[in-house]
Amino acid sequence: MTARFELKVVGILENLSLIGDFISDSMIASGLDARKIFEVQLAVDEACTNIIKYGYTDETGTIDIICCMRNGEFVVVIKDEGKPFDPTSVQPPDLNASLEERQIGGLGVHLIKSMMDEVRYEFIDGKNVLTMVVRC
Repeated sequence: MTARFELKVVGILENLSLIGDFISDSMIASGLDARKIFEVQLAVDEACTNIIKYGYTDETGTIDIICCMRNGEFVVVIKDEGKPFDPTSVQPPDLNASLEERQIGGLGVHLIKSMMDEVRYEFIDGKNVLTMVVRC
């Protein structure tokens, strides 16, 4: 049977460390190495920071995180009830442009897509559902 790990927190910046520890503990329990843990923690931290800063601008909400190992992949599902936002639709930033020419924003989403092997987004029953997969 595959272990499944779940966390529900209030979407505030102070809880990012709890989320990072949860991801680390879940991945250690799943037998993953430090490099994979760092990459997934970074991607999850960026996604949750975006939820807190941009999804919950009018009021604070919750963030639900579910993760598990499945068929050689570590899967993280993040759910929130913030403003709908599809990070998979964000165009990659022009990293070759000068700093003055670059548009503000988009680097975090680029980081998520770079760190994960697969990123999917759905809006289901009033919730943003972001699924991130890293192959192990």
